[in-house]
Parts: sequence; C-alpha cells; structure tokens
Amino acid sequence: VFVPTEQKIALVNALSEAGLAKIEVTAFVSPKAIPALRDAEVVMRKIRRRPGVVYSALVPNVRGAERAIESRADELNLVMSASESHNLCNLRMTREQSLAALTQVARAGHDAGVAINASLSCSFGCPMEGDVPAPEVMDWCDRLVNQLGARGLTLCDTTGMAYPGQVLALTRAFRERWPAVELTLHF
Repeated sequence: VFVPTEQKIALVNALSEAGLAKIEVTAFVSPKAIPALRDAEVVMRKIRRRPGVVYSALVPNVRGAERAIESRADELNLVMSASESHNLCNLRMTREQSLAALTQVARAGHDAGVAINASLSCSFGCPMEGDVPAPEVMDWCDRLVNQLGARGLTLCDTTGMAYPGQVLALTRAFRERWPAVELTLHF
C-alpha cells in the first residue's frame, strides 16, 4: 500500500519534534522494485530538518546513493547480510559481491562528505543457516568499518532470532573492538 507522501513527511516531522537523534527517512531503491518508496526524493526534500537530527536513507547501490546525496541525506545506510544464504536470497549476491558493490556506494558517500552507516542483517542468526558464529559476524563488522569507512554499524536481528545473552556478548565484543564506532541495534 502506498502511504501518501504528505503522511510520510508528517510522520518524519513528528519524529523530529519528539527529539530523536537519528531518523531513517526512506530508502532510495528502484521505484519499479518497490513502488511504495517512489517518492523518496520528495519526502527527503520536504521534511522539516531539526538541527542536530541526522536524516538517514537506506541505499542499495551507487544510483541510490546519488539520489540520496542529491536529496540532502545526512547519512547513507548500506545493507548486507552476515549470512551467505540470506545475502544470496535477499540481495542476489554473495557477501563478497555485496561488499564490492557497497565499496563503490561508500566511495560516493565519502566523496560527497556524507556519513556511512552499514547494517549487517542476520547478525544474531539466519533462518536458513541457523546460528551465525560471532567471530564471523565480527569479521564482517571489521570489513565494513575498515574497508567501507563506516562510522556507524547496525547489528540487525532481521528475523527475531536474537536472545538476550547473545545480544550482550556480541555488543560487548563489538564495543571492545571498536569503541569509537557508533553502534545501533535493529530488532
């Protein structure tokens, strides 16, 4: 269902007024693939920007990054999966192919002076593979931080498999390794 553009703008404006520090406003994906987000540029351009709020946009490729940058996104959110099976099903690429593609996207963001956040899906488990070993998740985090220059990283539960002890252990391991990288969690 297409949510009217003015309603999307009103929601983002209300979230800004509520005092949130960061809002992922929209996704710059192909309008043919996801028609509900065909108004991404309009939404980004018409929101009321509150000083101090970071307005982020999900971007899957270089064209999406270009559109987001032109629309004044403060941050580009790049997505791939910690699980090879999930990445193949969701993005139709291997993780290595995703990383190569995201490197180009990150470069476009860096060249434009726009911050990069990377979201790692299935960080707490995969519906196809089961547990994703913590060292494997940490290896992909390392690559996203060091190869993409991500200043922020989101560990994503994606399918509801996370449990408290696992979340605690993974977030502690992340914090110990990258204390200066902004860490967010997506459940």
